[in-house]
Amino acid sequence: MTENSIYSQTEASEIQIARLTVLADDRYLDAVTDLIADIAKVTGLDEESARKLDAIIDEVLQKVFEYGYEGDTTQSVHVVVSRRAHSLVVGIEDKGLPFDYLTIEQGGDPRFSSFLSKGYADQVHFVNLGPSGNRVELVKELPSAEVRYQSDPAEHPKALDIAEAHPEEALTTRIMRPEEAVDLARLVYRCYGYTYPSEFVYYPQQVEAKQRAGLMKSFAVYNSRGEMIGHIALTFDGPSAKVAESGQAIVDPRYRGHKLFERMKHFLLDYAVTNQIIGIYGEAVTVHPYSQKGNLALGAHEVGFLVGYSPGTVSFRSITDQKRPTRQSVALMYTSTLKSASASIFPPSEYRSILAQIYVVLGIEREIVEVKVDRTNERPQQTGRIKISIRPDHNQALLNVEAIGQSTFDEIRFHLKQLCLNHFECIYVDLPLSNDQTGVLGTQLRKLGFFFGGVIPQLRDVDVLRLQYLNNVEISPEDIAVASDFGRALLDFILQDKSDVTA
Repeated sequence: MTENSIYSQTEASEIQIARLTVLADDRYLDAVTDLIADIAKVTGLDEESARKLDAIIDEVLQKVFEYGYEGDTTQSVHVVVSRRAHSLVVGIEDKGLPFDYLTIEQGGDPRFSSFLSKGYADQVHFVNLGPSGNRVELVKELPSAEVRYQSDPAEHPKALDIAEAHPEEALTTRIMRPEEAVDLARLVYRCYGYTYPSEFVYYPQQVEAKQRAGLMKSFAVYNSRGEMIGHIALTFDGPSAKVAESGQAIVDPRYRGHKLFERMKHFLLDYAVTNQIIGIYGEAVTVHPYSQKGNLALGAHEVGFLVGYSPGTVSFRSITDQKRPTRQSVALMYTSTLKSASASIFPPSEYRSILAQIYVVLGIEREIVEVKVDRTNERPQQTGRIKISIRPDHNQALLNVEAIGQSTFDEIRFHLKQLCLNHFECIYVDLPLSNDQTGVLGTQLRKLGFFFGGVIPQLRDVDVLRLQYLNNVEISPEDIAVASDFGRALLDFILQDKSDVTA
């Protein structure tokens, strides 16, 4: 993007296709949306997907014209179309008034919620940059061949001969090459059939694009015949990020019990230290304790539990065949790979004690500053900034609070209502613990029903407190397997906090 872009994407993973500046006048809407639809089709979207993208862009622009510029047709809006990995991104930027969330809420404007409609965009990001303006970002994955419909039926886990491999077979561990993404897709298919929740792994072109953009680094194990039989990945917010998420840990059923996870995790940790990655976080399933135990044995520790996190559709071949129609919970795990500098944090008073315990377990030095009671009614004078992302495949939404301002609480409350009306089941808020207003805001959010989820040190260069909200989701605590005494105490705290805020 150019220097004039409100929300510049400077990473190498983004290539700008077009940039259009147009007056905030309804007469130009059709011309703008038609142009973007044509670009979308040239890029690879089909007619129907381009039409849906056209419709949502039209509504976003109308919103900007009506609320941002209050009908002033002399103002302008920037529309930026770019390619990010294997997706098309349309960013709509303006320097109009920030949304007055209370006014919109009282007026019951129905169009705002349509931005969140699943199927119209794969991701929607809202960024309020205060005096720098606003950005609505629509992300649409480009078509790619899906391995589920190209694989040999004999590889499906129901048909696969899962006789255990020979324990002394020669195996090779190395970094996966981007062009081997199809091998990863076939491995997932062999292990999970159609049920793996991170759907992008079924699309090799999407995986390859993430690899080449520096957003994903994979480590794999190969057997003596050259088949990929194990995989784990680090994913990054951007190519320069220093804290990564570990995920997509998959082991071929024939090689379970061969310690492939430990082999891959050691390889991954060595890579992290060599490349100055200071920490790794990830989610371990709780339908069984094995993933948690494996992480604990390699130096990870529990830093939270996200209850009801994922759809209950995953089939764990050779681990459990029990069907899980309800949403499944995950343990949030963190591994310190390099020493973290000491820092001060400002959590809500309700969470000071549990955070102190987590930091002791992690061996990370933090000064936990008490938020004075007489400040709880104060409102910060600076401008707030929130980025909102939705994940349709998990029916989740994340509100990342990058800065806390006067209207941040009202903004979160408004988005929470809209997300609930759109049937998002799990809604998360990330708060920067380095901000001295986080303690106040966190206590306020508990009154809306948000409860403790966990903490991720140094995520996005600051420690992040993650709060969680469940929208009509029932969980069964007895179904959540925990692998350590500290994990059990942490889960008990979270379940009690959930009970307290929803009482």
